Amino acid sequence: MDAAAAGGNGGQENQNNPNEINPFQNNHPIVMNANDIVIAPWSPWMSLARQEDYRHYFESYSGTLKGDEDDENKNEMSGKDLDWFYDLSNFAESALLEILIRLPVKSLFRYKCVCKNWLDLISHPSCSRLYVSSKLKASSGFRLFYRYVYAPEFEEVLRRLKPDVLVSREFSVVFLSSLEEQQMSKQFKVLAVTNGLVMFCSFAPLVYFVCDPVTRQWVSLPRGRQNSSIFQRRYFGEGLVSKVNENNVVTSFRAVRVECQDVESFSMDLEVFASETGVWTAHTLVCPKKIQLLRRGIGPIDFNGIVHWFVHDMMVAFDPYRTDNQCRFIQFPDGCDTKNVEKHDGLYRLCNVSQGKLRYFEIAPEPSELICFKMWVLEDYEKGEWLMEFQVSRNDLFSDDESLSNLLPTATFIPLSFHQFDADVVYMRCVERSCIVTFNFRAKRMDVTCEVDGGVGDLSWRVVIPVVLSMWPAPLPRPRKGVTQAVIDM
Repeated sequence: MDAAAAGGNGGQENQNNPNEINPFQNNHPIVMNANDIVIAPWSPWMSLARQEDYRHYFESYSGTLKGDEDDENKNEMSGKDLDWFYDLSNFAESALLEILIRLPVKSLFRYKCVCKNWLDLISHPSCSRLYVSSKLKASSGFRLFYRYVYAPEFEEVLRRLKPDVLVSREFSVVFLSSLEEQQMSKQFKVLAVTNGLVMFCSFAPLVYFVCDPVTRQWVSLPRGRQNSSIFQRRYFGEGLVSKVNENNVVTSFRAVRVECQDVESFSMDLEVFASETGVWTAHTLVCPKKIQLLRRGIGPIDFNGIVHWFVHDMMVAFDPYRTDNQCRFIQFPDGCDTKNVEKHDGLYRLCNVSQGKLRYFEIAPEPSELICFKMWVLEDYEKGEWLMEFQVSRNDLFSDDESLSNLLPTATFIPLSFHQFDADVVYMRCVERSCIVTFNFRAKRMDVTCEVDGGVGDLSWRVVIPVVLSMWPAPLPRPRKGVTQAVIDM
């Protein structure tokens, strides 16, 4: 790995004095540019003569800053791109770590090649913990995925997950396919997400995939009890949960699928795939009252490693890491509009996780209703207690966008997703404006965040899913048998 590849201004020659020894050229130790600081590390395998050259070079220029007009004679580096040098042999490891964790993760992993000390430092579990904790309030890496993807093969789906698309400051809906793609390619569907892993399926035949969009690693799951080829989808409500260790690394995952029910029943027949064993196991959950899972909309959501399916007035929760085949019911908040939920098949409500808590958001379908938005948070999971956070009337709404502002008194909104890093913000589709908007509950302000070309007519929480990318790349848990494994080289 050469200096230019490592980033910064390494590799540039000393134009002022071509005869002077410049340790930053010809593949000598890499120069890392972290914002305005440039550090030149010592190489443990460097010859004594070269170390003397380096020492002389650093002693001459250490502490000089470009543009120091008070001491122009001392600032011999003023014409260079390198701003400041420090001998890392005297640099505290804790201070170096503080600098490294401020880099993009791709650059951070590249600097493992600098020397063995850097390799050990970046590979240590404390580095991943510190890096993740420092990024928890960052909003990069959050995107909405359109659930239906059209591509000739699954590898092409992963190739569309380019880093510049996923971390761009411009908000977008990833995977919104054109009509031509729908007619010419195979259909894949985004089913569920958990701790940075995404679960897809393809149709005709039915095949499940679990992948990490950051590392491009993926596995395809075996077919389960149905050993023959499945050309018609016989399951719905697929979900995915996982476990992470103290170093924020996913250690295992469980995929869940529920067999279709045409009528209300006191039981749920489902299968669970464990990454540790690589096989599906059958479960029958006995319910205290008759239920029928909603056919339309998202499958179960992951909250603290537990899957939650939706019925009209409650959720059914099941922990696939337990073996007691027990489920529990969680009622939706008192005061939510159950009549409109049944009338519109849940189109105007949204229940999902944001900032580590379950939230329930409701939109009044009719513009004539005084209260247009309501939001609750599940304060006590064990007791099932919800707390009303916000109620917003039509008169409270405002927007700096003139065309949107004129529509606010009568506009129709469809919920899409909560913002994953800001509990006060929700994404919606404005039907009349044909765009995606954000609404801030505390500020009562609505902003246009994305103009969508094509396909906007069916955007709702049913076909859009929020995805938060892994902050720290780690190997995908590998099932022991019965799976196809691969990694896409981008």
